[in-house]
Amino acid sequence: MPGTVISNATRIWEINVHWGLYSQCCVWDAKGRGVDVWECIQAHDSTPTTQPPNPVFWRYVARR
Repeated sequence: MPGTVISNATRIWEINVHWGLYSQCCVWDAKGRGVDVWECIQAHDSTPTTQPPNPVFWRYVARR
């Protein structure tokens, strides 16, 4: 996504965390052997049903 900055300190997605609008998280993809970075598009508290790749809460940014 043009104009999106990915920090070296991007937080790992965890349960019971408040994710603010436009905050980023990363998720390890064991199959692809990389880290997917996601951007929050709706502020929420994380639960198993709100984790990426849920398109209601997250937008895919890039792979690192």
